[in-house]
This record gives sequence, C-alpha cells and structure tokens, in this order.
Amino acid sequence: MTNTLVFVDMPTPDVQATTEFYRELFGWTINPRPQGVFHQIVPGEGLHLGLFDEAAQVPDPAPLPQQPRAGLHSRVYILVDAAPSEYLNKAVLLGATALWEQCYWEEFGGHHASFLDPWGNQIVMWEK
Repeated sequence: MTNTLVFVDMPTPDVQATTEFYRELFGWTINPRPQGVFHQIVPGEGLHLGLFDEAAQVPDPAPLPQQPRAGLHSRVYILVDAAPSEYLNKAVLLGATALWEQCYWEEFGGHHASFLDPWGNQIVMWEK
C-alpha cells in the first residue's frame, strides 16, 4: 500500500496529564516511549495515536519554540461504542470544553459530538 495514513500525533505541554485524561475517558492502553516525551495510544482496533511533548517535539530533529494555537486545526475522530453524548459528558467532567452536543449527520448516517481537550486538541466522537 502507498500513501496510507499510519499515525496521528497530538501536541501537549503535559504528556502525563494528557495520558491520564484519555486513559480515563476511553480506557485506552497508552505506552510511554519514552515516559513524558512521547506516548503511543493503542485504542484497540484502528490506527494508533500519539501524544508528544510540545517542548521536545519528538521526532523533530530541530524543534522550534511552540507557537500559540489560533484558529481552526485538525480534528481527530474516534468511533465510540456508546452514545457520543455519554463520552462528551465524561470528557467535560475530566476538564474538556464541549464544542457541540450530540447531533445526527444524515449524509454519513451517524451521531457525533465534539470537545477540546484541556490542551486544545479537538476530538469528534462518532457513533454509526
């Protein structure tokens, strides 16, 4: 296969706190590689994700100073096993900011809801 998406990394100033947030929210296995610098998220089936320290920016060989985030940015979609509203409520209790409540997207035949994690990464939870 060529030109295949293999991984998505999310920046964070606190890799350990972000690890605990996603472990608690989705029950994911998260492997520190190395601890506090880059953590590999293994969400069961599907693609793996990563969390990287904004300061170190592994694997960038010459990281630049982190710029403040502004405007729109990429979204990470997570296929969930229950109503997205259930995960949205839990995410908010863990410190996330709700972006939109559960609604139906007719064109794709599924329900979704979205939040910004405490570090500014946007997650859309999807249930078909």
